[in-house]
Amino acid sequence: MYIREFTVKNYLVHKNTKVELSPITVFVGPNGGGKSAFFDAILNFSMVARGNVKQAFGAFPYSFAATKYHGASKLARIGFDVSLSRTIADKEYLRYRVDYSQKGGTGDPTGSPSFEIKDEELVHLPDEKVLFDRADIDASPLSKAIKYVEEDRGIFAALRAAFLGKEPETKYPLVGEAAREISRFNRFRLSTYDLGGASRLPDLAEEGSAPRLSHTGEDLAASLYYMQEKKDPALDTIRALVQEVVPGFEEFQFTFWGADKVAFSMVFDDERGAVPAVRLSDGIRLFVGLMVLIYSPNRPPVMLIEEPENGLTPTALKAFYRAARQLAFPKNPAEASQIVISSHSPFIICEAWNGEDREFIHQFKIENGKAVVRRFSEAVEEQHIVLAKEDGQRTHLGLRNAEELMSGYLS
Repeated sequence: MYIREFTVKNYLVHKNTKVELSPITVFVGPNGGGKSAFFDAILNFSMVARGNVKQAFGAFPYSFAATKYHGASKLARIGFDVSLSRTIADKEYLRYRVDYSQKGGTGDPTGSPSFEIKDEELVHLPDEKVLFDRADIDASPLSKAIKYVEEDRGIFAALRAAFLGKEPETKYPLVGEAAREISRFNRFRLSTYDLGGASRLPDLAEEGSAPRLSHTGEDLAASLYYMQEKKDPALDTIRALVQEVVPGFEEFQFTFWGADKVAFSMVFDDERGAVPAVRLSDGIRLFVGLMVLIYSPNRPPVMLIEEPENGLTPTALKAFYRAARQLAFPKNPAEASQIVISSHSPFIICEAWNGEDREFIHQFKIENGKAVVRRFSEAVEEQHIVLAKEDGQRTHLGLRNAEELMSGYLS
């Protein structure tokens, strides 16, 4: 599933932010500029689309009141306007609009807040067929799903419920696919501590049981072990990339803890021998985790990766970005995952800018308490940045200018 365009309203610092996403998109900007908040918004959209709205919120500081844009009026609602397709090249796509609010009372004896979806519309394009409009629910052709619609449950969550109840919508297969795939969108900020831990042993006999990394990197050992036992060629790719970055590395080795846990070591061709994951450097664990995240057979269709540069060398960063770009533009479009990266690294910015195209880089910053976003190329042009020459053209971005631009000094 591919996000063509994403608009968020009244969410954290985002009063009204619209971004046209690419197969790989890079966000840059100063701390507090709204990059992580935009990731949070996509994740909130995913959570709202998989169940009831109240499941997307918790107690303060994760409550609705703490999440809604503080400059919004009392009656303003959090909302999303999203365009989705199977791949970037598909002409068939969906446009989905939704906004919701918390109701005045708690709504139940437990004291949990209640929510209400106010406006919601799902349109099939390019034929402009309205598949669902909350203002006229009975007119929807999605007859198997609408019975699952509730005051705080939208049409995507209803489609997912219909699928789980063995009543999938078949007339418009794209909507069913979208409902299932949106629920798998995930945000990753890998923790070197979690990456080094033991994992629950995966069930190799059960089809479709491939483990996947959690948002902090848990289950790295299980993912590597699963790929080895299934003879997944992705493990050969991961091994080769790690060998490029980590001198002396040969292979992965596995150790079992009790009956249900597995840990991994990295074997070197020198006196280090086999080094357990917990004894590896943070940078090595992080790089291995990023490679597994990108090449895992059970990776999400949309991956939001925060600050992958922490602890990595420039060589490792270049290898990561190259792998991410290959995943976003594979030979078989059906195998692609859309990747959105937020970064403070001038090395990442230079790798992105100095490639074949550069219109997928966006700069975030705060103006008057709300996030604004523009293409990075606009910042370069408006600040009259003198680029270095390459093939006779001034197109090459150097590290110094990249650092100044991405950190906000020239924003």
